[in-house]
Amino acid sequence: MRTRLLVRSVLLLLCGAVIGAVVMQWRYSVAAQAPAQSAAGAPPAIDLKALDADVTRLKALLPSNSHIMMDVQWQWTNLWFAGQAKNWPLAQFYFNETRSHIQWLIKKSPKIRSQGPDKEEVDVQAIFDAVDTSSLADVKNAIAAKDSAKFAATYKTMLDSCYSCHKSVGRPYLRPMIPKMQVQSALEMDPNGT
Repeated sequence: MRTRLLVRSVLLLLCGAVIGAVVMQWRYSVAAQAPAQSAAGAPPAIDLKALDADVTRLKALLPSNSHIMMDVQWQWTNLWFAGQAKNWPLAQFYFNETRSHIQWLIKKSPKIRSQGPDKEEVDVQAIFDAVDTSSLADVKNAIAAKDSAKFAATYKTMLDSCYSCHKSVGRPYLRPMIPKMQVQSALEMDPNGT
C-alpha cells in the first residue's frame, strides 16, 4: 500500500513537471512570436488550430477525478489520525489540504455527469458550497477549538456529507468510513513526538 502511495506521489509530481514544462514552452513560443508584428503594428494572426491542439494536449495531462479524490481520501484519512493524536496544527494542515483538493476537483469538473440511470449533470460546485458552510466548517471549528469529542462527531457528519455527494453523482458504492489504519507513516502524528 505504501509503495502504491509512493508511486502515486511520484506520478503526481511528474504530471506537475510535465504540465509546467508544456506551459513554459508555450509561453516562450508566444514571446518569441511577439517581435514578428507587421509594419502596421498589428500582432500576428493567432493560429487557432495550434492553440486548439495545445489546449487538447494540456487537458490530456490533467489527472482524472478519481485521482484527485484519492488525494482527498489520503488527506482526510490523515486528518482523522492527527485529530485522534490531538495534533491540532497537523490536523489543520490536513483539513486545508483536503479542502483545497476538493476545490481542485471542482475547478476541473464543476459539473459531473451522474452514473445513475438518468445520466443527469450534477452541480458539484453547489453541493460543495453547501457542505463548505455546514459540515466541513464544523470540522474546521472543532479543530480550532481543539475539541476531540466535537472533532470525532463532526468528522463523522462530514463523512455523511461525502456519501451524499457520492450518491448524487451515481456512485453510492463509494461509502466513506472512519479510517481503521493510518495510510501514511512518514509524518509523526504525536504532537510531542521527536
